[in-house]
Amino acid sequence: MSQSIDRPELSAAEWKLIQDLRALPDEPLRSRVHASLGELLYFFQNPKCQGVGVDGFPCGTPRSSCEDCHQIWEALDKVAERTKKG
Repeated sequence: MSQSIDRPELSAAEWKLIQDLRALPDEPLRSRVHASLGELLYFFQNPKCQGVGVDGFPCGTPRSSCEDCHQIWEALDKVAERTKKG
């Protein structure tokens, strides 16, 4: 019995992300990457600093300072720079 899989339309970037995830070596790296991506996506979807977002409204509830968010963004910038250097 074959199983039908509904394939949503994904952008080229989304397909690349899926392919890169599937190409990861086995445990424990794969589990760590999956967990980190989930946490990062949660951070982007649920900003919780005391600052004002791009739309002019407060960023969620004031659970952490803007400095906490800026530190995360700076860390992501460093990762991006390192990736570009190879």
